Parts: sequence; C-alpha cells; structure tokens
Amino acid sequence: MSSWVVDLEPVLGSEVHDPLVRPWLEEVFDSHGSAPAWYVEELAAQRQRELVAELVPVVLDQAEAALGHRPEMRVDGNTVGHDQVWAVTRALALVWIADAAQSLIASRDRVVWPVCPQHRVGQHPELRDGIAVWVCRTGDHVVDRIG
Repeated sequence: MSSWVVDLEPVLGSEVHDPLVRPWLEEVFDSHGSAPAWYVEELAAQRQRELVAELVPVVLDQAEAALGHRPEMRVDGNTVGHDQVWAVTRALALVWIADAAQSLIASRDRVVWPVCPQHRVGQHPELRDGIAVWVCRTGDHVVDRIG
C-alpha cells in the first residue's frame, strides 16, 4: 500500500501522508485495491461532498445556539460559503467547515463567533488530538468541541 500512496501524491498532494487521512486511504485500498489516482481523486471528492452535507448543519446548529439565529450559508458540493473543504475525515472536515462558517459570519455580518467566555476574544477551529475543537489562543485552552 505504501507505494500506492506515493503514486497518489502528485494528484492528491502531501495530505496522503497525514496520519488522519491514512485510515480513509486504507479503506479505499481495501475496497478498490491499487486504484488509479484519478479514481481515488473522484472518491475523495465524493467523500468531501458527503461530509459537507452532513456537517454544515451541525456547525450551523452551534452557531445558531450562540447567535440566536441561523446564519445563511451557501453550500455547493464541497464549497461552504466562499471556501472549499478538501478534508476526507470527519474531524478535519469539521475544522474546515467551522473555519469557513466563522470567516463568512465575520466578513458578512461583522460578528465574532464563537467568543471565549473567559477572555472575551474570538476562538479558532483547530484539530487537537484528532478532535475538532474551538480554541482560545489567548489562554491557549480548548473551549468546546466543534459540533
């Protein structure tokens, strides 16, 4: 499988070596064998669209709970707001989607969301220990899970 992963790199990028992406690639390999890079790229695009469809509502639920209204968010395939989501794993997709939602809300509505209750500053979506979380960089602490 390792030589197959190396063959995918020119098409899919260095993310193929990310330990968080590895389980998805193993699943693809187990189901499709040494599929050509173009086919794996199609599978990745399908997975990205599925994750966006599943997880945008989860992030918007969290925004609605904090803001008191549900933000409008354009979703088209793997595009959320103005950003494309390239992740093939749930945790990474949550971070990408949260970042896209946060950016759109900030630029369009001029609202900082979410806000750290302790430091009163905006939080940042990050992946910590494989979990998508909102982080306050002022106190360098995890405030909440994303979603």
